[in-house]
Amino acid sequence: MRSYFHCATSVYRRRLSVTAVLAGAVGAETALIAFIVMYFGIFASGSTEAAPVLLMTAAVSVTAGLAICFASALAARRKVALHSRYTFADIQLKFAVISRYCGEMKVLDEKNVFRELWYIPFDGFISAQPSPNGRKIVIKGNIRYYGTESDSLGYHISGGAIEFDRWWLNYGSFTTTQLLEFPAVFGDPARLCDSLNEAKKRFDAIPKPKPHVFREADNVRRRPKPRAMPDDLDFSRRWK
Repeated sequence: MRSYFHCATSVYRRRLSVTAVLAGAVGAETALIAFIVMYFGIFASGSTEAAPVLLMTAAVSVTAGLAICFASALAARRKVALHSRYTFADIQLKFAVISRYCGEMKVLDEKNVFRELWYIPFDGFISAQPSPNGRKIVIKGNIRYYGTESDSLGYHISGGAIEFDRWWLNYGSFTTTQLLEFPAVFGDPARLCDSLNEAKKRFDAIPKPKPHVFREADNVRRRPKPRAMPDDLDFSRRWK
């Protein structure tokens, strides 16, 4: 059983839509305020000497208001793109990986993406269920936590097991926990929990390898080549 859950970016898309509406509202309101200022500053006094200054002030006000709204819209749009790429849940036959985008930071004049990653092997998995308020996913079991730049967290699957592209992450540079409370950012939290619990059942149902008893006939009989099972196939998971 293999499943892949993308981040639900509806909250960021709503924020983007609201910001776009606010941009028009701020522009219209600023233009109205500028018109009122010009009316009372020019026509009410009967003098046109302040007209250039008032016109420039109105233009600057409208431009500043629109610039703030557009900057917020671009930030929300970038959030959608980054979470869509770096926030995911990857369920394989023997383990699950949950990744979450954390932010960006400039290191040595280069912008780096940072994220959190949890590795959950099913041989130590206990349960997954939504929190009472439905805002979090609660996972119990033997869980590894990695937190570093995204380039270092690329991994691939070999023989059904995970192998990080940075070899030292396979042996250390992580912390362990028995409880993970993860924000429900994958849409319906119950759907992800059901997938994790079902994957655990399928993992427990995998036949255990039988110990081979040496027999003299094995030396003279040609043994057939074992067929590759689904958990022996290789996959690449490199999000950078």
